[in-house]
Amino acid sequence: MTDQEQITHGQLGFLCFSFLSGFSTLFLIEAKLVKQDVWISDLFAIGVSVGVLWLLCYVQGQHPQLSMAETCEKLLGKWFAKLVLVIYLVYFLDLGVAAYRAISWFYTTAILPNTPPNVLILLIVLLSSYAVYLGLGTLVRTVQLILPFFILTISIVSVFILREVEINPFLPMFQSKISEVVYGGMVSFGFPFGKVVVFGFLLSQVKNTKKIFVSSAAAIALSGVYLLMASYLTFGSLGMNLTKLSAFPFFSAIQLVKFGEYMERLEILIIAIWTIFTLFELIVLQYVFILVIKQVFKIKEAKPFILPIGLLFYALSQISHTTIMDLAAYDFKILPFSTLIPSAIIPVLLAIITLVKKRQRSLQDLVS
Repeated sequence: MTDQEQITHGQLGFLCFSFLSGFSTLFLIEAKLVKQDVWISDLFAIGVSVGVLWLLCYVQGQHPQLSMAETCEKLLGKWFAKLVLVIYLVYFLDLGVAAYRAISWFYTTAILPNTPPNVLILLIVLLSSYAVYLGLGTLVRTVQLILPFFILTISIVSVFILREVEINPFLPMFQSKISEVVYGGMVSFGFPFGKVVVFGFLLSQVKNTKKIFVSSAAAIALSGVYLLMASYLTFGSLGMNLTKLSAFPFFSAIQLVKFGEYMERLEILIIAIWTIFTLFELIVLQYVFILVIKQVFKIKEAKPFILPIGLLFYALSQISHTTIMDLAAYDFKILPFSTLIPSAIIPVLLAIITLVKKRQRSLQDLVS
């Protein structure tokens, strides 16, 4: 792991899509809340996340030689910047712990009921730590290799689920209250689209900074299409009531798919790719967490801290979200609000300060 690893804007887009898509369709909480109007909530969340991405790209464009952590220190001052970075550290821990618990509860509930979740989490921690040690370049090349298989598999499965859809499940539209739709958008922004702020800490490692916004915005849009498609197919194949009662509704919809009389259990392929995408998410979170730690504590060599930080994620996951209902309640009641400061308010603050300082420099140049 080094701070000098360079990736292309296209590789960042691929990584962004896999990061946001992962287990985004696992619970479909916003779909359960606003039902057929979920597309409105998701479009709202997508629009806000693209706006946040634009702000991050604007700030990075004004400070091309600095990382986001260094930019915070330059714009906010040493001590206030440390406070902001600590907020991000807590946010990354929250996201990581929730992801570890989500994948462990999914496996122990639907796939491997006799396997202790702690064993699964520890195994993933060790894999993530090793991947962080290998570096960002290895990760993005792996994403490029896996992504075509995901697109092909999910496309085939979706076509066969579509045969079970008899009417448009998004009709009639506008049946939810405005407050419900807005809150559904907040839930969707909290998970998964608000996580786009994590990539603000990787922008300085992209070679062609001028194309970052286009490729990453496209990744957000495609991730939104995937989420909307999953909601459409789930509602259409399971119905509203069964979707609301199911712990993992899209997974239940996928289980309906079979080719002929003998070829069944195709959901195993989807599970494998879901798992890999969630592993990508955890690797990125741990990688960015270490980058911020280096800036906060002025650490020169980060490799000795990779495994201890992975074990920190493991330890926190043992005392957090001890039941699947706790995790669902966290995603529904807490994350929509806790994500606002790191994912929306701080990027807006950084962009405003950057704009003000840019205008001040322009005025000084005119005067001189």
